[in-house]
Amino acid sequence: MPLSEDIMIGVSINNVQGITGKTYTIHDLVKAGVEAEAMGFDGVWVHDAMMGRRTTASFCPINALTAVAAQTKRINLCTGILTPQVRNPVMTAQQWGTLFEISEGRAIMGVGMGAGTPTLIKREFEGLASLKHNTDLSPAELYKKRGKVFDENLDVMRRLWSEDKVTYRGEYFSFNEVTLGSARPSEVPPVLVGSGIYFPTQPGGPVHHGWKEHNAGKYLPGKLSRVVDYGDGWITPHVMPEEYKTHYATIEKLAEEKGTGRKYARAFNCFSCVKDSPREGWESVHSHLEDFHGPPIRDDVVDRWAVAGPPENIAARLNEFVDIGVTHFQLVIGDPDQFGQMKKIADQVLPLIKR
Repeated sequence: MPLSEDIMIGVSINNVQGITGKTYTIHDLVKAGVEAEAMGFDGVWVHDAMMGRRTTASFCPINALTAVAAQTKRINLCTGILTPQVRNPVMTAQQWGTLFEISEGRAIMGVGMGAGTPTLIKREFEGLASLKHNTDLSPAELYKKRGKVFDENLDVMRRLWSEDKVTYRGEYFSFNEVTLGSARPSEVPPVLVGSGIYFPTQPGGPVHHGWKEHNAGKYLPGKLSRVVDYGDGWITPHVMPEEYKTHYATIEKLAEEKGTGRKYARAFNCFSCVKDSPREGWESVHSHLEDFHGPPIRDDVVDRWAVAGPPENIAARLNEFVDIGVTHFQLVIGDPDQFGQMKKIADQVLPLIKR
């Protein structure tokens, strides 16, 4: 399903607690979703961390968004991002299809490979493997082939959403004549495929698992063919506007070569908070990232990920992305004051965004 070309400014409504003891319940999350709609945001985004981010587990993002859907009417309901490769794709397709119907088409599935320390990511695959007992399934092998598992998950879900009685023969999934029945959505839900990351000059933060010296100081777009093969758009963090424009041209070229005849939406992820000065905003985002991903968070990562400071500065930066065709924005609150910052962004930044 093609995504709307209208500008969608969405706010992440928090789905993880840092290890510093901050309290944030599922009821806070649902309240934030309801408040975001009342404040004038176009969407809400919910994070995913099935085995916990560092030490504190998150709520199920699909269930959380379903609760928000029941109490809202207009706002888009997005995952930013969901990690399907550590889930059963048949069950995930059914859950998401149900959310899509309950919300009357407001759900946007943002998916990605995830990021973090090697220990965290390997633990996620150990959890997936533990669901299959007395087999030769190896968590280490799943971890090494996680890209292929990711691709097959997306392929299975899209087929189940669009076809009846699906028979599938993949490397990791194999089944006969599975149908979602009444849970099959009226149209295929849109999917934003996450790809791309900046590797800081020294390892740390969200990129422990993939850092190599020859990539230090570089933004790499990842496997953009996934966007064309399995998605309806691309979402990425850490990128500069000109880099975004360059790499999106690659997506357009791949789509032309594959003859898809489709346009792909453009989405951007950043950390944001309203402060009196750019430096105060930067410091707030840096502190938040250290709590969320764990130290050390390198300065050059914050330089690229933070869109923070005075409201006019934030809007000016976001409008640079609007000018190159980005339509969907995920603003993650880079400050402990979730509700206060939502209100400041809604009142002081949203009116300055080009529509």
